Amino acid sequence: MNKLGRALFYGFVLLLWVLLAALSLEGWVRWQWRRMETRNPFVASRVRQELWPIPRIPENDFSAYLTDQEFRNRYRGQGKSLTPLPVPSPEEELAARFPVFLEQEDDFGRAVFSNVYGMNILSLDPDNRVEQCLCSPEYASSGSLETVLPEADRAPALELLTRATDSPEAQVCIDALSLKQGGGLGYCLLSAEAPPRAESGMPPRWLVFPRKDVWQPPDLDTIWELPFFTYQKHVERKDRINALGITEDFRINNFGFRDADIVMPKPDGAYRILCIGASTTEEGPVNDLTYPGILETLLNRHFGFNRVDVVNCGLSGMNSLKHRMRMGDYLALDPDLIVIYNAVNDICHDLFPVWLKDASPLQKRLRESRFFCRYFGRHLLPGPERLLHDIETNKMVNLEFMSRYARDHGVETAVCSFAAPNPEALSRVEREYYEYYSVLEWTGRYSNFEAYRVALALYNEALRRLCDREKIHYIPVEENMRDGVILFGDICHLRNPGIEKKAGIIAEALIPVIEKELDLQTGTDTNQEALS
Repeated sequence: MNKLGRALFYGFVLLLWVLLAALSLEGWVRWQWRRMETRNPFVASRVRQELWPIPRIPENDFSAYLTDQEFRNRYRGQGKSLTPLPVPSPEEELAARFPVFLEQEDDFGRAVFSNVYGMNILSLDPDNRVEQCLCSPEYASSGSLETVLPEADRAPALELLTRATDSPEAQVCIDALSLKQGGGLGYCLLSAEAPPRAESGMPPRWLVFPRKDVWQPPDLDTIWELPFFTYQKHVERKDRINALGITEDFRINNFGFRDADIVMPKPDGAYRILCIGASTTEEGPVNDLTYPGILETLLNRHFGFNRVDVVNCGLSGMNSLKHRMRMGDYLALDPDLIVIYNAVNDICHDLFPVWLKDASPLQKRLRESRFFCRYFGRHLLPGPERLLHDIETNKMVNLEFMSRYARDHGVETAVCSFAAPNPEALSRVEREYYEYYSVLEWTGRYSNFEAYRVALALYNEALRRLCDREKIHYIPVEENMRDGVILFGDICHLRNPGIEKKAGIIAEALIPVIEKELDLQTGTDTNQEALS
């Protein structure tokens, strides 16, 4: 056999070995995945809704004093009520929300506001012609109201304009849609607090009414008013299943949040904190054992009074853009401080799909391999420069808007770094569990737990930069929760000891802030044991 023949032969043999090795590795990874599904004890406990497979010791549950109802009531904020209080009217809610619409810097932000609230919003000139139309697709984009509005909306809208002609009020409403039948607020005309038009000397006017395909009659079988955006008020659920498959007792208050009812106006001397986030803020077996509920107990116990209200404004499925649109709802509660704990929905449900779609042709080919996804998932995403750029331009801008909007209304903001299981604290079995649920529920089959950790580290880096630049209080939650299955039920949700620990970290960071705001002397009626 000549040299060329031998080279071809050896090359062919080498190719066969490479293919055999690749097939073996691919089969091994697929076998491992199947093994995780059937034999991993943490996956099994999650699927069967059984106790977590770790020793049942006191450190693996809440501290005993937190479950003492009498103790909890002693330190409940004075601006909270366990008896039902009146809910705000749709008109009051719109009055609080609409300034956020006007503050949006571009048409995209205003379109998002219109969509998430399920509202048709039209800007009218002095002759009642439509200048801007943020509406359902069946509406024309400009022209007279008669040509823009379908016949069903035409008569009530014109009636509203007639009624508003001689009215000095900035907001005029008619309940053309029954609240019981339509779920909305009817038709409303607002005169925006904006510079008047030079040609007419009149401020812009906005016609607002609900989208009939979004606002439906209240459904007693759901807690949602608008899915993954607003809750119905005064709804209760027993044994509701949370993201970890754990049952929770759930009660929604008079403002649509998972907490006791909120006293408005805020009592004199009260210091009110809003905790904003998604399911990682909302979570807990009962309302009082969420991290905001525990935080309220810790702070009031520390100071020896009940002047601090901590309101749980967490809501499952929220992201930073939705929070931006709800700033009117948050400020309607008259807070002194807003605490934000947010990241995973922004990263996994918003950014990861974009990053995966923009993958190179080579990355798209490689990600068909389970082996590459399992062990090289981070390299199947764009480089860190692109990841950080997208985080800052798509997500940090929302947090920056929220902090500036709050500050313009006399409210300070604190932002927490976002915690995740620490790979260095995990056994092989524990790491496989987080890998399994990362792919199954969060990052998708083309990525992995490591890729999420990389993206989250960049997200937290961007948070620190934002806080330095905007002089926002930064709370190092992630830096103080580098643990595994003791604290984390999946890549973001916490078990009971994790919820308590997070509350303690945030309490420790906020005590100096509250002391300064309330002009308290450090050590007055202090009980450091509450933070231990």
